[in-house]
Amino acid sequence: MRRILFAFIFLALVWGAGLLAFISDLPAPASERPAPADGVVVFTGGLDRVSSAMSLLNDGAGKRLLISGVNPSVSRPDVAEMWPGDPAVFDCCVDLGVEARTTQGNADELDAWTRMHGYQSLILVTSEFHMPRALLETRERLPDVIVTPYPVASGLLGPDGKPQRFSDWRRIGGEYTKYLAVRAKSMLT
Repeated sequence: MRRILFAFIFLALVWGAGLLAFISDLPAPASERPAPADGVVVFTGGLDRVSSAMSLLNDGAGKRLLISGVNPSVSRPDVAEMWPGDPAVFDCCVDLGVEARTTQGNADELDAWTRMHGYQSLILVTSEFHMPRALLETRERLPDVIVTPYPVASGLLGPDGKPQRFSDWRRIGGEYTKYLAVRAKSMLT
């Protein structure tokens, strides 16, 4: 019983140290526009992500935008209300992906969309704490496509780059655990 307790404590300490390293390596929110790419994609999860991706497309950073993981109850006109530019550009060049429910599903949806359009470069928009896992999932499916991260502030990290509230620590800890699972899965396949 004592060995099990020590093993549990050891694993908890290793996980905690890894979490601190994960947080310190998170990308800062993007402050400059990236170089243009063939397409822009956003993995939904917040209005800041979607509005940032829309602004990128509106500014000419890509030819099309995929909003992946849209709730099926959200209509195209609902999303169009957020569009910052010419409605004709939204009508022609914004695709709503409604199949994805997870980051893995987002990457699958993006894979099909990228291949359908024959794109070779993408700008990936998601929250800074979600970016490491989103990049892993995306690059696993699209190893020959250049993927430029465009992290957006989630509000979970303070000015010092650390979570401020217990709920922020818990959410980022959950994301770190999911990140570890994806890393382990990719190493085993």
